[in-house]
Parts: sequence; C-alpha cells; structure tokens
Amino acid sequence: MQAQPPDGESSTAAVALTDPTRRRGLLKVYLGATPGSGKTFAMLREGRDRREDGEDVVVGFVETHGRRHTADAIGTLEVIPRITVTYKGTTLSDMDVDGVVERHPHVALIDELAHTNAPGLRHLKRWEDIEEIRAAGIDVISTMNIQHLESVKDLVEQITGVTIHETVPDTVLDAADEVQFIDISPEALRKRMRHGNVYPPDRVDTALENFFRPGNLAALREIGLRFVAERVGTDRGGVQAPPEDVIVAVSGRSSAEQLIRRAVRLARRRHGLCTIVHVHEHATSPDADDVTWQRLSLELQCGVLERDEGDIAATVIAAARDRGARHVVIGEPKAAGLVASRRPTIVDRVVEGLPDVDVHVIARHGIAAGGDLGRPDPDSLLRRLQADSHSVGNLRVYLAYAPGCGTTTAMLDEAQRRAGRGTDVVVAAVSHTNSRHLEGLSLLGGPRSPAARGVLDLPALLARNPEVAAVDDLAGRTTDGRSVAEVIPLIRAAGVTVIGTVEIGSLRSTVAAMGAVLQRDLHAPVVDDAALDAADEVELVDIVPAELEERLREGLIMSPQKALHALQGAYRPAVLAMLRELTFRRVAQHTDLRLLSYMASEHIAAPWEARPRVLVCVPPLPDQERLITSAARIAATRDDDLTAISVRTSHRTEAEKKLLGGYAALTHKLGGEFATVDGNDIAATIATFARDHGITEIVLMRTPGRRQSRTLRRLIRLLVDVDVHILASDA
Repeated sequence: MQAQPPDGESSTAAVALTDPTRRRGLLKVYLGATPGSGKTFAMLREGRDRREDGEDVVVGFVETHGRRHTADAIGTLEVIPRITVTYKGTTLSDMDVDGVVERHPHVALIDELAHTNAPGLRHLKRWEDIEEIRAAGIDVISTMNIQHLESVKDLVEQITGVTIHETVPDTVLDAADEVQFIDISPEALRKRMRHGNVYPPDRVDTALENFFRPGNLAALREIGLRFVAERVGTDRGGVQAPPEDVIVAVSGRSSAEQLIRRAVRLARRRHGLCTIVHVHEHATSPDADDVTWQRLSLELQCGVLERDEGDIAATVIAAARDRGARHVVIGEPKAAGLVASRRPTIVDRVVEGLPDVDVHVIARHGIAAGGDLGRPDPDSLLRRLQADSHSVGNLRVYLAYAPGCGTTTAMLDEAQRRAGRGTDVVVAAVSHTNSRHLEGLSLLGGPRSPAARGVLDLPALLARNPEVAAVDDLAGRTTDGRSVAEVIPLIRAAGVTVIGTVEIGSLRSTVAAMGAVLQRDLHAPVVDDAALDAADEVELVDIVPAELEERLREGLIMSPQKALHALQGAYRPAVLAMLRELTFRRVAQHTDLRLLSYMASEHIAAPWEARPRVLVCVPPLPDQERLITSAARIAATRDDDLTAISVRTSHRTEAEKKLLGGYAALTHKLGGEFATVDGNDIAATIATFARDHGITEIVLMRTPGRRQSRTLRRLIRLLVDVDVHILASDA
C-alpha cells in the first residue's frame, strides 16, 4: 500500500522532491461543466496523439465509469497498475503514485483532479498526488468539472440542490499551465445520456430528473465558461486596475462559508487579497463551524483575524482601515424586535464608519426547508420547445475563436454520428478537410460540386430535402452570392436541421471592435450577431493557443507563407487571447438567454448567480452620473446585465425629468437599460422589481440623512437572494 514511509526511509518520490536539478512537470487540465462532457475522452485522445508524435505517455489513472467509448479510447496506451487498499472490509483501488514516478514517463494522464483517495494513502486528494508527480519532473494532463472548484461550491449547491463533497482549491487551477474547456450544450448532453453514453440505462432517468435538469446544466455551463473567460482575460495581461482588497466578517453561524466564498470571488475579480474577520459570538465556547471555515480559509488562501465577542461593527471598521481594504462583505443582519429595529444596525454603522469603502450586504437564500427548490418536470421545457417548433428545423452552431480550432471536424463528427444512427444527413458545404472526415457521408452534388468548395447551393439543398444539413462556415457564400447565415432561416423553415460552424472573428460585433487587428478582407462577409442568438444550440470548440500555433506552423491551417504573415498579425498571442476570451463570453451569453427562457417557463423565481444581474437605483437628484458609471463598471467587470431604475413616488418637476432623461441616455450609452417605476414605498417597489427581473445585486450610492438608512434597512429585510452593494463615497 502507498502509505507514508517510516522514519529513516525515503521513497523514490520523496527523493525526487528533494532533487534541485529536476524540472517541475507542467499541468494541463481539461475542464468541463458536468460529468459526461467528454473531458476524459479528450485527455486520452491527446495522450494517443502525443505518443504518435514520439512522446513517452502513460495512463496513471483513468476512471471509465463503465463507458465503452472511454474504455476504447485508452487503446494501446500503457496503463500503470493500480494499488489496492482494504478499508472496513471493502477493497478499494487507487493510483500508484510511486509506480508513476518510478516509471517516469514524459506525460502522465491522470483523471479526476478532485478525487478523494482511499483512506491510508499518502495524500488525501488526487491533486496532491499530481503535485508530487509534477515535482518529479513529469508533465500531467488531468480532468475536472467546474462544480468541484472550491470558490463556486455554494453556487453549484444553491442551483442544483446537490451537496458537493469533493473540491479542489482555486490555487490548483490558477497554477495550471493550461486550462482547456470541453463544451457541450445541455441538449446535446441529455441526448448523449439517453443514448447510454454516460450512465447505465437504469440510472439515466434518475439522473435526468435530478442533477442533469436542463436549467442545472445551463447554469453550470455558464459558470464554467465565465470562469475560463476571466482566467484568459487575466493571463493575457494588458493594463490592469489596481488590486482591491476585501474584508469579510463572519461569526460561528452556518452562513460563514457562503460569505467567505462570495468575498473570495469578489477579491479574485478585483485581483486583491481576502481577509476573514472572525468575531466569536460566544467567547467561552468554540464555534461549532470553526473547523469548516478555517479549512476553507486555508484552501482559498485567505488571511484571518480572530476577535472575541464585542462591538462587531467597530471591529470590522478597524480591520478594514488597518488593512486598507476597498470592500467589506457582511451578512444580512438578524431580524430585530420593534425597539431594536429603530437603532442603527451593524450595516448602518459600517456604512457610516467606512465612507470610502464599498459595503456588500449578502442576502439570505430563499431555499425551502429540506432543500426542495420547487422545480417542476425537467422535460417540460424541451417538450414545449419541440411543440413550438414542430415544423422548423433546429440550428446547432460550433463556434471557435480562430480558424484551425476544429469546428469543421466537430461538425462532421456529429454528422457521422447522426448518419450512423440512421438519420438522413447531407454535407451541404465544406472546405479545408480530408476525405477521412467525409467517410460515410453524402456530399451534396458530389466531389465536383459547389459544396466541395465550401459554397452552398440552396436550391439543390432544398430539392434534396434531407433531415440534417452540415453547412461549414455561416460566413460563407451561396451560389447566388448571398451569405450562408442569410439563408439559414429558409433551410430551417423547410424542416431541415442545420449543423453549422462560425469563427468569432466573423461576427459583426467582433469585426466592429477588432476589425483592424484581425486583418480581414474588407469584402469578406460578416455574420450578424442575431443569427447566432437565433441558434437553438451554440457549442464552443476550444483549443489552447499554444496548440493552435503549433498547428499553424505545421501547415495544417494554411500555407507556410500565409502562416508566417498570420503569426505576425491575427495569430499573435495577444490577439488570440482576446478572441478566446470573447468567444467564451459570447457562448456564455447565449447560454444565459436559454437559461432565462428555461427559468421563466418553469416559473423559477429565485435568481441564479450563473450570470449576475445588476440593478442600480437612481434618485432624481443631481450628480448621479458617478453612480451609473460605477454600476456599469461593476457589470462590465463580470460581463453582467445592467438595469437602472428610478422610483416615482409623486409628480416630477421639469428639472427632475431633465435629470432623469440625461441619466437614461448615459445608461443606454454604457450598455444598460433604464426604467421608471411608480410606487409610494421606495423599498418595496425596488424589491418587487428585483424579484420580477431576476436581479442578483442592487447598487446604491450613499446619501446623507436618515431617510436612506431607513430605506436601506427595509430593503435588506424585504430582499431574498439579492445582495445590496453600497458604493464608497468616492466611487
């Protein structure tokens, strides 16, 4: 058994750890939104490709979960035998770390980064095994689902209603050399499950009714996409705002974990440090949840300040001043009696005592007892969508950030899978591919047709009338000179499902923002963003920029002469990083639209923080431009939606109308929406608007006087699942 070596002895791995001349191995992680997305398959495929290129590759550990396709993907790769451990009468198998180190390949494929090892092994977690293997100079390729990332654990549990038992510290993923996202749309994953490619048949229905509900899958996918987008944005450098540190106040209550994770996510976005101020509510006895939040503080690398019971507000104010924090995160105050409710709360005192600090009041969750989120039949949305589009073909789009990422291959692979199941599939336009990808597929018009040159013959396609048409590049041309995107609605209206491809650089919004950098042909067609929004499914095809550059240099994308020019232009690392980040955000935006439709149709009222939605409350007073621009900056940092409202309690003067007209124009200029709502009770009106529009965060500016304090106090009491953000006076 791979246990800790006794005193005076050293394992091979221990010797490797102390060798100062040994190169530390690299870590690449295939990240997915959910189980079944294809991470392990992608890892094994890369392992086979690397071995064919002459690298020494072994399988350190792969969990097939009984999936035949995954087991077949191992092929002839060398597999390091597992070790066995007996625990409470049960025999468990796990990775042999010493065996991997002694074999010392160039690359080790190790599945499930978040896995908890069998009791008695040297390390508790597999990511710790991987760190030891990397210390021995071995490169590691691993896999992980976004649900296991420590900082988003509370989000995932709130959305899915499922407790996450295994997590990986954010620092492990932050330190990875490469993170590649393996995307799959919720609809495609549920189809994959029904085909028996994820779970055995007897487990499929239960899985579809619980964790694999369409809304869950969409929300988890959006969290994963936005996480990688933020990582790519940070990695590509450029001008960064100064770091902003965060203070979070916790006690021994069960809300401590949620508050800490929220504060850490805020600190990550602001590139600052997070410090926990722990105030003991009962100085004579230890808090019940001490062990949990202390473990969390270590895994999320937070500083900790311990304080005995006393003046909580004064403690938080002093800590924020001492640390120079820009943000304070506190929980919603406990409900108070009639007399106590008239006194200043902790929030009131912190807001007053820290005028130059943003204060974030984290709301309570509205989950019913027992964890029942009140979600209805998970298949009802899909049935309704099918009923609404009974005579219209679907549109699936593979989106990538640059030519060469593999969208055409992904499209043709799907076409082959569908044809293999008996579907009538025709390839209506394709270019830059080899005959292997067309095996078993019908090419519209044959090998000398326009389809073989990447040109769509619309009349021929409609006459052929297949069930599914594979159409490469929505920015391509038809035989009569129109763009492919322009005629897609005509194909769908005929009842034909379309599988298409497009690069982010062909979208109108991208061309408008980066046209000069992309060095596009001025006459090249562009795809209107509305065409992408109209797609039923958009699936990201991701590849790390280093691998894309290697494909370019090997002549797999374009001729060597063009490749040299591209490496100095559109394929520069900085440009690719910008396009990659933009692509992740674009797919996340499409996912969010689908998620909103799902939540509306299923009558899910509680907002999900897959994509935060910011509401800024604008009074009819002068000098509110700072409030709106600050809220817009907050929204832009996280790619959030922004809405501004002004509550009308009485008739407005011409001066007030003029002010609000200017504020509305500014909000629209900054990409938000502005609305005026009527109501005598300002707090109740704001709370109702927030609930009806899925708002997750309300932004307010400090104003002098007790009226705002009373409104703020009442607003906090009325809100559920909505945070309140009080901006610093110098915002």
